[in-house]
Amino acid sequence: MIFKCKNCGGNAVYHPDKKAMWCPHCDSLDSQERLDTENMENCTNCGAPLEQVGEFTSALKCGHCGSYIILKDRVEGKNRPHLILPFEISKEKAIEILRKEFGNRILTPDSFLTHATLESFEGSYVPFWLYDYLSQIDYEGKATKVRVYHSGQYEITETSHYQVVRKLDIQFDKVPIDASKRMADDIMDLMEPYEYQALQNFEEKYMSGFQGEVVNFSETQEEQRAIDKMKKSSESILSESIVGYTTCIPVHKDINMIKQCARFALMPVWVYRYQFRGKEYVYHVNGQTGKVIGKTPTDKRKSWIYSLAVAIMAGMIWQSICWILGVL
Repeated sequence: MIFKCKNCGGNAVYHPDKKAMWCPHCDSLDSQERLDTENMENCTNCGAPLEQVGEFTSALKCGHCGSYIILKDRVEGKNRPHLILPFEISKEKAIEILRKEFGNRILTPDSFLTHATLESFEGSYVPFWLYDYLSQIDYEGKATKVRVYHSGQYEITETSHYQVVRKLDIQFDKVPIDASKRMADDIMDLMEPYEYQALQNFEEKYMSGFQGEVVNFSETQEEQRAIDKMKKSSESILSESIVGYTTCIPVHKDINMIKQCARFALMPVWVYRYQFRGKEYVYHVNGQTGKVIGKTPTDKRKSWIYSLAVAIMAGMIWQSICWILGVL
């Protein structure tokens, strides 16, 4: 499916700044009409073959006419997301964020973030499972408090013994675990946190103008990662509740994780793939918060020139100092 503008017939897309469907051809807002198709092999707009359709693709850009197409069969039924976090940062703002973060660094290659390399800059909705769990902690430990003081000529060590009992109920809501094979788990973990107050019930219009995927893994396949995250947080909360003791030895500790639900959500990520001297550098920008993940490539030619310039400058300064002191 695509969204056509009723005023001029151009393709309408969702615009993060305007927070509305926008036609870039006539600049109209919310004038779109939805056009459906069952054919996932050809572009709805120009009829060209859609060569980029993968096993999990739900939305893509036609390589011939540039139209963004949402594959109807992959956003309905069992593939339909429950929630979506719409893009709040436009492509222009995301590029500005990257330039501010990396562009002014001395050793950054000249081709970084040029018009030609920005062709690969794309917004993508990444599939996530959001898990709700109740963590119940039953803990008992033996603790001590040690106090050392002096009385006359004696040093006295006083040890008090305590029984520590904790029963905690910790509610976890919407713990995010990415469900995409294309995206590295560690990178997606670093994309957090998301601000969930902006979550919306899924509507296809938010995907117009972006790429997207259905979940690559079932909720049960990804569940252990979520449980591990929540257990780690539960352990941390338990530790923070046991303070003021010299020692505390656990006698009994049970963390019971009770599943409540799991929901399929789409999260916004800008992805920039930059090729430099045979190596690919990938940058990710959180499409809601603007958080950036990536490392600056280094132009070795610039590095050599900069080092040479520093060495020459240092030599000139040393020569001047020696001349002033009368050494030379």
